[in-house]
Amino acid sequence: MNQPNSWYKVKAIEFDNAEIGSVYGNETNIPNRLIFVNANNLPDIKTKPGFKLGFRLISSTENTANAQLESLILSREQVGRMVRHNSSKLDVVRKTKINEKEYAIKTIVIISKAENKYKKFVRAEANDFIDGLADKKDLKELILDVLTGKPQNQLHKKLGKIYPTRATEVRMIEKLGN
Repeated sequence: MNQPNSWYKVKAIEFDNAEIGSVYGNETNIPNRLIFVNANNLPDIKTKPGFKLGFRLISSTENTANAQLESLILSREQVGRMVRHNSSKLDVVRKTKINEKEYAIKTIVIISKAENKYKKFVRAEANDFIDGLADKKDLKELILDVLTGKPQNQLHKKLGKIYPTRATEVRMIEKLGN
C-alpha cells in the first residue's frame, strides 16, 4: 500500500541542523533526492550572489529529512556576466578525491584574447593550483573557502604572473558517480 505524501522539513547536517527548506514526498521516495539551495539562505554564510549548494537527502523521520552537502554550483547567469567583449573563457576541469570520494572541480578563467600557447600555460598553472586546493580539506571546508572567494583570489594572482586575467571563479564542485 502506498504511503501518503506530506511536507518534510529539510535540515543540513553539516550546518548544525539548520533548516534549509522543505520537500514533498513520503518516507520511501525522499532518500537519495538532490536539492539545491541558495548559499545566502544558510545561516552565518556571506557570499556573492549566484552560488547554490547541492544537498543529498539521506534519511527521513516523521516530518524531517536530513541532508548531506554534496555539491556547489555557480549559476549560468553569473558566468555569463563575467564574459565580456573581447575576452575568452577557459574551462579547467580536474578530478580529485575529497573524503575518499571522487569529485570534479570546474573552474573558469576569463582572459583577454590570447594565443593558444598562453592559454596552455594558464591551463597548466590552473590545473596545478586546483590539485593543491583539494588536498587535506574536507568538502565543507573547501566549499566554505570557495564561497568566501579566497582560492579564486589566490588563483587570480598566480595566473596574473603568466598572462593578465580578468576574473577567475570556481564554477562547480560536483560528486562523480554515486
